[in-house]
Amino acid sequence: MPLPSLVIIVKLKKWFPPDDPLAVKIARICILREDLLLEMQGYMAEEIKALDEHSPEFRRTYFVRSMVRTQMELAGAISRLLADAHFKTLLEKQPAEIKMQFADGQDLIARSKPVAKDMRDDICGHVQEKAVREALEDIHHDVFGLMDMAPMAANPHYKFAAELVSAIMLKRIPEEELRAFTSSKFATLAEMLKLFRLIEHSLVIYATDKGLVPEQ
Repeated sequence: MPLPSLVIIVKLKKWFPPDDPLAVKIARICILREDLLLEMQGYMAEEIKALDEHSPEFRRTYFVRSMVRTQMELAGAISRLLADAHFKTLLEKQPAEIKMQFADGQDLIARSKPVAKDMRDDICGHVQEKAVREALEDIHHDVFGLMDMAPMAANPHYKFAAELVSAIMLKRIPEEELRAFTSSKFATLAEMLKLFRLIEHSLVIYATDKGLVPEQ
C-alpha cells in the first residue's frame, strides 16, 4: 500500500528568518539539494528530447559537470553548517548513528574536495584555457569528433567538443583505468552524493528545534 503524501506549507520568513545565521545556512543547503536532484535526474534520464540534439552522452556529461559544481558548493555549505555553534549544540543531542553520519560526511568532504575542485576548476565551473591546452597536448592523434553542418539541421553542432570535454575530465587518469572503463576520480565524485542524506537530517534537526515540525 503506498504511503500517503505529506505536504507542509513552509512560510519562508517563519522557517528561515534572515537574522538567524543558522536559518540562512539551512535554507542554502535546501536550494543546493534541489539543484543536485535536478542535475541527477538530467544525467539519469534515458531521453530528454530537447537536450539530446547533440547526443544523450553530451547531455549526461553536461549534467555531470553541473553536479560537480553543486557538490563543491554543497561541501562548502555543509562545512559552514558544521562550524555553526548553534548547529553543533543541536547535533550533540542527536543519536549516535546520526552524529556518526555527520562525522563520516566531514571525512568524505576532506577526501573528495581536492578531486572535485580540480575538475571544477578545469571544466565545470569554467572552461579554462590552460585545461583545454593540456587536453590538446595529451590527446592521441587518432582521436576525432564530428561537426554537423547539414543545411537541414535545426542547429549546427560541434560534436567534437564532446571529445575535448572528455579529455579534460579524464586527465591524469591512469591508462589501465581508462582501458577498464573505471576511474577512482569518478568513484570519488559518486561517493560525494552521500552528502545528500545529511541535508535531510540537517533540515529535520533544525525544524524540530524550531518547533516547525513534530519531533521524529
